[in-house]
Amino acid sequence: MSEIDSSLESSIKFLTSPLTIDNSNTKANGGFYGFQNTSAVFRKTDKPFIFYEITGYGINLLLKLHNWYQDQKFLDLAKKAGDCILLAQLKNDKSKNYGAIYDRFYPENKEFYETFHSYPNAVCAGALCELYQQTKDEKLRNAAKEVTQWLFHVLVKQDDKCIGFREFHSTNQESEKIFPYESICIPFILLKFQDELELSNNQKKQLTQAISWGLESQTGDGFFPFFYSQSDEKFNETAYSHFTTYPLYNLMGYPLSELEDFGITDCFNSYVKCGKWLAKVQDKNGGFFTYYFQNEHVWHQQSPAVGQALCAFVHLYQKTNDKKFFESAKKCADWLVKNQIKDDQFKGSYYWIFPNKHFSKLQKKIMYAKERFSSKFSDSDQIADVSSLLDKIPVWPVQFAIEGLYRFNQIK
Repeated sequence: MSEIDSSLESSIKFLTSPLTIDNSNTKANGGFYGFQNTSAVFRKTDKPFIFYEITGYGINLLLKLHNWYQDQKFLDLAKKAGDCILLAQLKNDKSKNYGAIYDRFYPENKEFYETFHSYPNAVCAGALCELYQQTKDEKLRNAAKEVTQWLFHVLVKQDDKCIGFREFHSTNQESEKIFPYESICIPFILLKFQDELELSNNQKKQLTQAISWGLESQTGDGFFPFFYSQSDEKFNETAYSHFTTYPLYNLMGYPLSELEDFGITDCFNSYVKCGKWLAKVQDKNGGFFTYYFQNEHVWHQQSPAVGQALCAFVHLYQKTNDKKFFESAKKCADWLVKNQIKDDQFKGSYYWIFPNKHFSKLQKKIMYAKERFSSKFSDSDQIADVSSLLDKIPVWPVQFAIEGLYRFNQIK
């Protein structure tokens, strides 16, 4: 067995373990955790929770695994994940968030987190539609349609044109930032399932406007900005590698490439441009630094971007036959094999941040307080520290890595 085959097998085992998929007798059953911790937590929100965006991705990947390996267990797990999402949908018709999916659920306290995020809701809508295509269970499609109607309630317009979606809504506040990746990826998911969702011509027009705005945000270097501040009316100049890669690949597909199939032109040129930027900034070890700004980057790399980039590079190589994309894909695959956890209860997974520096609980509290203080009083958009992400094992890098390693195996 090759190293890639072994890593792929380990990741699939972790994906289907109780550390990833809840198997309790609560409404969390069948849902995917956001992450696990390898050390004691110091914030309430650090406790393990069911993350519905990742549960949506889980459905998508489980259906792929069912197709790739013809194993019924993957389809059964996907159905359970779908049931879990349905239990997280707000059904209070007096609420302006009617139809939306909660962001997360804490099994320990049996409580939902009172926040609704636009991109995770789009992922859930897409996943429910995929599961509907497989099962023809109407309740899945009906739930997806209700999610979609909520998404159109959180559209953001500028000069009478849609530029994206309000990133989140909670009882305490609404976000004022617009994320270019969401302006591209949310419309992509909804357009991909436009028949199941019964989108109107006006809704399609609004989605196309958001995509156009997202495309126009792409920098001359090729990356997509971290976010747009409505209050400042300007783009953040930081490139967050995880977010800037989303328009190239997420588990729902290859947005800027597949949007060409819907008649939206010049998207693939944008795809290639961003892919070239990724290849240029890729570290010699195959990884990607979490944040880039001008000619600098932070000290840490992150695992989610590597799995995403692997999928994007494989796709670019298949579409262009350009060897440099194959070489970049190989470097990503090597990084994932080398940095995969291999010998404890988290075997098959990845730390969020590399290197995963170890600090005491007190040290992390002090570091986190400094970060909070700095973000309140500093005008800098440069994010250097990520103490709150250390010692965490997120699930989505494993999901990205599984698809990436599988697809890389098909071309090497």
